[in-house]
Formats: sequence, structure tokens, C-alpha cells
Amino acid sequence: MKQVVATPPAAAAVPYQLDAGDREGITAYLRRQGLLAAEERVVAAACAGQGNMNLTLRVTTQERSLIVKQGRPWVEKYPQIPAPVERTVVEGRFYALVQRSAPVAARMPRLLALDPQSHILVLQDLGKAGDLTTLYAGARLGEVAAAELADYLTHLHELPVPAEELPVLRNPAMRALNHEHIFRFPLDPHNGLNLEAITPGLAALARELAGDAAYVERVQRLGQLYLAAADGPLCHGDFFPGSFLTTESGIFIIDPEFCFLGLGEFDLAVLLAHLHLAGQPQPAGDNVLRRYEQRAAVDHKLVHALVGVEIMRRLIGVAQLPLVRGLDSKQQLLALSRQLVLGL
Repeated sequence: MKQVVATPPAAAAVPYQLDAGDREGITAYLRRQGLLAAEERVVAAACAGQGNMNLTLRVTTQERSLIVKQGRPWVEKYPQIPAPVERTVVEGRFYALVQRSAPVAARMPRLLALDPQSHILVLQDLGKAGDLTTLYAGARLGEVAAAELADYLTHLHELPVPAEELPVLRNPAMRALNHEHIFRFPLDPHNGLNLEAITPGLAALARELAGDAAYVERVQRLGQLYLAAADGPLCHGDFFPGSFLTTESGIFIIDPEFCFLGLGEFDLAVLLAHLHLAGQPQPAGDNVLRRYEQRAAVDHKLVHALVGVEIMRRLIGVAQLPLVRGLDSKQQLLALSRQLVLGL
């Protein structure tokens, strides 16, 4: 299907609000965007996946299904957290740009339409594929999947970004949001998180880490590097198992709303951190790193430090994972985080 960047009619003074219960409204909206045939109508609309950031629906007609995604001025899973509403426009520009790289485009759904006024993306539906959060429950990342993920990253990081796309894909607002929840908020002793409700004893471990001045200072410096590195490769920005779908054609990558121009090591580190968090055997991470290094140079010290930060924020920050781990295991992971961040 031809990609559409829609210009809403002048009469549409109020942006369209996506509502899973309003099939007639979704039908009319998609028809205005030129995405439905005259007799085609929506017969079902339901939540697609477990994404945190956006309202994402699988919209089904008599003939096919589409993914319709709207960014609202908050984080969908955590409505109390404000979020930049323009993130879907940035994500749409990401999807459009990666069409220039066949290996990257082949691992992502196609962009069918971008409506900047209503902050809506319409994407190819990859079907009811599961994501790789199964890794946290004991599934294993095989060599083929590790190679697919590493190859995706290397091709993405090699993709030239035209000068006119630089201001949008630097994505400063979403980068600021990510910075807050990765590098600052988890180590704020007054952040109000009830970690005891997650794992009894975890709050004490968090206080101990937040009281380690050397660790906190190093995390802060890494955070400033993340914010400042605005002219490096195009990065996915949230390269973890929740962004990976398993299909009959292999792994597909979704949800690049945190994309940015900066540190390729960041994407790599996030993936490696989640292999630690998921208890994957060491060869899984080694396979990813070795495959990536076949095409790209890596600052290993920086990668290791960022791995440590991602482990920390996923254990004592807002964005919790479906981990099956007790306090002893989390204590070991936080100790690993400290070693990696401080280079011990």
C-alpha cells in the first residue's frame, strides 16, 4: 500500500481522538486518510500488545488489519507521567527514513500513514506475533536471533541521516524524558516509588546505591553524555525485548519513539543489559557483541557502564519488567551494575 502523509481537512479543527470503542469513528477517520476502500469498514478494534508509551490498537476490517497508534500528552501505562505528544511524528519520520536501508526496513513494519495533527501512525500489522519478553521467563535467545538483532543495529547505525531530518530525529523532548527515567529518577531517594511492593527489601538496596556518591556521580556523567551526543548514528533508543516481535520471518523491531542521534553504544548496551536481566547464558551477549563488531567499532568501557545503568533503572526505576527474581538475585544484579558503572 502506498505510504500516506495526511493533511487533515481544514474543517477538522480538533484533532481526532482514537477510541477503541468507536468503530464507526475509526472507519470514518481511516477513510479520510485514504486508507479504506469505499465499502471497507472497521469490524473490531482492540489493544495491540503491552506497549507503555502510546494507545496502540489493532484495527480489523472485513479484509485485513492495521495497527493504529496515537501518542497522547502522557505515558499510556503511567498517565501521571507527562510525555511529548510529538513523539509519534518523530517515530513516523524514523519509519520513513529507514526505508532507505533494505536490511533495516526488512525488520520493521511498513509505515502506511502519518497524521501529524492528530499524532497518529498507521502501520502494517505483523499479525499476533509474540514479543521477546518471554526471555524473562526462561526462553533462550538463539544464535540466529542474536545475529538478526546485531545485524539490525549495525545497519541502522550505518544509515546516513539527511541534514533536513537532523532536527527532528535528534528527538530532544523524548531524550529528556528518557534521561530523567534512566539516569536521574531511580537514584533520587525521594522519588516516591514503593519498591517494597515489588520486592520486599528492594528499597533498602536502592537507598544503599543512591548513597554511593561515586556511583551516582558516574551515572550523572553518563547521563550528560547521553544528552549531549546529538550528532552520532541514528539509534532506536529502546532496544529491549519488549520492542522485538517474533514472526515466521524472524525478528521484527517496533516502537522507535525514543529514537535519537547519538551513541550507538547505547542501543547495544540496552540489549546486553536485558540479556543479563533475563538470565541469558553469557554466550548470548558475546554472540551479539561479536556480530556487531564485525561492522562497527565499539567503546567497550562505555558499553559496560551503560549496561550497568540500564540494569539499575530497570530494577529500581519506574519501567519495571516481568522478572521472576527474588531479592538475592536483584542484589547480585545491582552489585553487577555498580561494578560495570564504576569499571571495577
